[in-house]
Amino acid sequence: MSERDDRAAFLAANDVSRETLARIDRVIATLDVWRQKSNLIGPKEWPQIWTRHVGDSWQLLDHLPETARVVDLGSGAGFPGLIIAAARPSGHVTMIESVGKKCAFLNAAIQEAGLSASVYQGRVEAAPLIKAEFVTARAFAPLPELLDYAAPWLGKGATGIFPKGERWNEELTAARQRWNFAYEAIPSRSGGSGVILIIREVARRND
Repeated sequence: MSERDDRAAFLAANDVSRETLARIDRVIATLDVWRQKSNLIGPKEWPQIWTRHVGDSWQLLDHLPETARVVDLGSGAGFPGLIIAAARPSGHVTMIESVGKKCAFLNAAIQEAGLSASVYQGRVEAAPLIKAEFVTARAFAPLPELLDYAAPWLGKGATGIFPKGERWNEELTAARQRWNFAYEAIPSRSGGSGVILIIREVARRND
């Protein structure tokens, strides 16, 4: 399947406004330029960029209001941070990324697509407590460690929205050894046995 066919498949499965699609198109076009010089997305991944990467990010929008303020941890090639920003122009996404060339791409995509977003270059654990109601992360860390990184925001009442793969239940069990939290596991629309984990009321266990 070509990237064009993959885009058509994504659009057939999702309701995307013309304005949002224009912003996502600019993000993907910028990524296409940058991937030629940086290892942001592997060549084998590119033919499924829409159904796999954009689509996986898109389903998080079900849980984000129009004015959501989001912190995205370990943003990498911009999934889900750039896609959320493209679809939520009345909100704001802060993407935290430590690798300089990835930050340069993220800033270029933000500028090209006119997104309400910003980039903090540095390690997550060194980042300031940016105001946010939601924390996202995709393929960043196993859940026990991810909760360590996200704790400054989750402990202030933010909601975690984390796509997880087929071993999500094992990660959940391990995380509950260190943390108390309420959660909801929503089956992923990306196929397989992955889920979107919605995590709230996070507090470190004392025992």
